[in-house]
Amino acid sequence: MKETKNKQIIIDGDMILYKAACAAQQEMRWDDDIWTLQTNMSEAKADADRQLLAIQKRLQSKDILVVFSPRTTFRHKMWSDYKQNRKDKRKPLGIGELKEWMMAEYNSTIYENIEADDAIGIICTEDPENRVAVSGDKDFGTLPIMWYNHLKDVLRTITVAEANYFHLVQSLMGDMTDGFAGCKGFGIRTAEKWLHKHGAYWESVVAAYESKGQTAEDALMNARLARILRAGEYDRETHEVTLWEPKVNAKAESPQVPFQC
Repeated sequence: MKETKNKQIIIDGDMILYKAACAAQQEMRWDDDIWTLQTNMSEAKADADRQLLAIQKRLQSKDILVVFSPRTTFRHKMWSDYKQNRKDKRKPLGIGELKEWMMAEYNSTIYENIEADDAIGIICTEDPENRVAVSGDKDFGTLPIMWYNHLKDVLRTITVAEANYFHLVQSLMGDMTDGFAGCKGFGIRTAEKWLHKHGAYWESVVAAYESKGQTAEDALMNARLARILRAGEYDRETHEVTLWEPKVNAKAESPQVPFQC
């Protein structure tokens, strides 16, 4: 892609890691009653290599930074149920060792107290003209950046107004995969219809919550959980996060493309 040639590629390492670790697992049947699960670390490493090389070739750049998440983040402290629906799910075999290998093999980083998504958001919004984010997570639509969805082979450049609008949508619909439900009864289409009818303002989001018997505090908590951090919202020395504050009567423009990438 000529738009991304020689730009720095900031990659969601968590997604590459998980996919590679899962692909390397194998079920083994020893007899009618005994099965085991094993992994091949060589295959996992090769899969991670293939994924990263494919991204570099597609975006025409060898300048990559692979970003991983720490064990806990500020969202876990804000919301006790954050990602708790995943705690009983078994992680792929060897994922810890594979992560260590990837961090040693590639230019990589971890920002303490924030997720890989947040670190990518900060890095890319610090220099949006020269960096491109890579992830298959739809939440990247809330960032004013160039974003490549490598799972769908889609490249988008998102404006500040579009990113702010997507954040309002996310604030309404929540994210059940991460353990916060948003406004009762609101999915993506309901959220977009509400903002179209009542205006893409923070006050409209609060009104939606209150119409369902929820509070402005509920709306703010969901908005903060949904927001991917941008430049200036994280202190690299103290690892402290500046939480998002809504702007009164600030309208976000509805985008020309669907919310999902």
